[in-house]
This record gives sequence, structure tokens and C-alpha cells, in this order.
Amino acid sequence: MEGTLAQRLRTARMMNALSARQVAALAGVSPSTVTRVESGKMNPTYDVVLKLLDAVGLDERFDPVSDPLAAATARWILGVGEEPPEADYWINRWIMTGTLKLDGVGDVTVPDLQTFAFRAGRAAALAYRPKVVRVRQDRGWDDVADGLIRADLAWAGTGDRAANRLVYSASESQPTFYVENVDAAIDALGLVFKGPREWGKPITLLPFDGFSEAGRWQEDGLWYVAPWQIVLDCYGGNDRVPEQADTILEALLAPESEDKGVHSA
Repeated sequence: MEGTLAQRLRTARMMNALSARQVAALAGVSPSTVTRVESGKMNPTYDVVLKLLDAVGLDERFDPVSDPLAAATARWILGVGEEPPEADYWINRWIMTGTLKLDGVGDVTVPDLQTFAFRAGRAAALAYRPKVVRVRQDRGWDDVADGLIRADLAWAGTGDRAANRLVYSASESQPTFYVENVDAAIDALGLVFKGPREWGKPITLLPFDGFSEAGRWQEDGLWYVAPWQIVLDCYGGNDRVPEQADTILEALLAPESEDKGVHSA
């Protein structure tokens, strides 16, 4: 992300669909501080800069921060899986932005499921996950899957291919896999690391983290992450993949979803 602090802050806020008031709540500053910094009319202290960057999901180097615990927490709130450690961190952030609400007895509720899933997915964006690896896309999704099967490695697909197993809505151009051992997968398949300036979309490999691969399911001998994880991963993806999350979410919420063959969350 290039440009001044003001540009980077504004761009990150808009990409995460946050208002100036919501960023202010997360950073513990006034909304006017956010707008003045974004307009270049205020030079904030370093401490305020760090708080603002954290609020919009950037670190002190202006790089996006991705936390898989955000997706794990979201899945637990949606009734899938066990409560992850430090879930309160993300719950409190989402309450401060109105993404979650507290009812009369102190339980959290989800006012708008799409907004909640979007923000949780953005907080766990695939491209910036810890230990994410990108290799050259010199083969297709099925060839990678076959190689992982032959290597006897546990794996699960996500992203556009997995999304189309729920509801077909777009082309499949970004192979993305969770793998129990990324290094072993690279060696077994002879994959080549993709350079940072190398043209073309990569194959993305993500290590199992104890949360993202939980609930994976199998169809025709191929593995996919759980439906809610697919939704969250798509919202945390690039290009048209977030649009696939919208389509899946509509299908998952439809009363007749089981009749359509859509896997439940």
C-alpha cells in the first residue's frame, strides 16, 4: 500500500468498510481526529498513529495484519466449533464497531450476518496469514490435489474452487489450499516459490493452524474446509472471490438450501 499515512489510513478503512466513527472507537480517539488525519490536516503522535493503524488492520510498517483467530472466533459465534483462545479480543472489537451487539443478558448477537462475516474474513485475510506461501501456478487445482493425495498429506481446499462446491458463481483462477505440512507439500510436488515481482496469480498454501481446517469435509475424494470457513476465506480473498462469499451466504441462509445440495455450516 503506497502513499502517505493519510492515504494509507483512508484506503485501509474503506477496504474494511469502517466508518471514521468506528475507527475512532477502536483507536480510542475522537472521530474528528480520524477525519483530520485522513485529510492531512493533523500530524498525530506516534502513539496515536499506532492506534489508528491497528484499528484499520495495519501494522507499524503499513502492512496488513491477518489473524486466523478472527475467523475462528466468528465461526464459534456462529455456532461452529469450540471457543478459541483470546476470543474476547475480537468480540470486544466487533462490539465497539457495532458488528456485534449485546442483548439484555449479556450474550452477543449478530445484527447483520453479511457485515459480520465480511469483517471477520477481512481480519483473517488469506494473503497476509502467518506463514502463507505462494508458489508458481504451473499446474491446476486438480493436479495439486492429486499430488497432495499421493504424498499422503492432510489438506483442504478453500477459496474460489471450494466456493463453487457450495454454489457455482465464478471462474476458478486462484488455487488455495490448507496443508498440514507446507514444506513437505512443496517438496513432494516440486513446487517453485513465486517471486514478489513475478507476474501471474499464485497457488497459495496455508499451514494448518488448528482452527481453519477444523470441520473439513470430503466430496468425490477431495477435501474442502467447512462451509463457514469458505465464506470467511472468500471475504478475506482478492478479486471477485468476496462476491462468491455473498452468493454462498445467500444460499446458506435460504430455507431450501438443503434441497439445493448446499452444505450446511
